[in-house]
Amino acid sequence: MIIDGKGSILGRVATYAAKAALEGDAVVVVNANDLVIIGEKNNILEKYRHRLEVGTTSKGPFTPRDVKGIVRRAIRGMLKRKSPHGREALRRVKVFEDVPEEYKNQEKLVVARMKTGIPIHNVKISELSNILKYKKV
Repeated sequence: MIIDGKGSILGRVATYAAKAALEGDAVVVVNANDLVIIGEKNNILEKYRHRLEVGTTSKGPFTPRDVKGIVRRAIRGMLKRKSPHGREALRRVKVFEDVPEEYKNQEKLVVARMKTGIPIHNVKISELSNILKYKKV
């Protein structure tokens, strides 16, 4: 199953991907850069900055700053990752920032795109990653 993230809402995509992975499907999320978190921009940024301040750099908790990590963490939060079934489901999930060559010509599933014309406050995942100062190696 290939899920296209262009203009889709992160929470809706994460629940759909988690449910499909639990049912045994291999799930691929493409265009993760274009996923959106809905809410006031300042509240979202404050929440993620607070997550980075908790704990220590050596013991954690470790919060992802890259696009793939943020999306994967959202999906992981909807799985029982400490049970064998949940761990197997998380292994079936792959996240890509763009569309890789192997998935370009395949049919993609669209999940809960944002409606145009309605003024909704939102933050793109790529913008959030840049604000959290993720340095690509």
